[in-house]
Amino acid sequence: MQLYGYRGDVIVRTTINIDDQLIKEAEAIYKAESRSKAIEYAVRDAIQIKKMEQLRSLIGKVEFDEEAMGQLRDNER
Repeated sequence: MQLYGYRGDVIVRTTINIDDQLIKEAEAIYKAESRSKAIEYAVRDAIQIKKMEQLRSLIGKVEFDEEAMGQLRDNER
């Protein structure tokens, strides 16, 4: 039997070693109904933060043509 998450992803049972105080803090911050949910929320947030950092690192390295983007959007309509 497989369990599925809110996006249809398969949920996997995993054993990990995490400092108990860290888990308690995550539970308090997220007001999670379980330890598993607190860890899931924390991992999702950590991933989102890292992705944003990666995007920010591209500032000044990627050229953006606003006029061309406008034309592409107009063509999609």
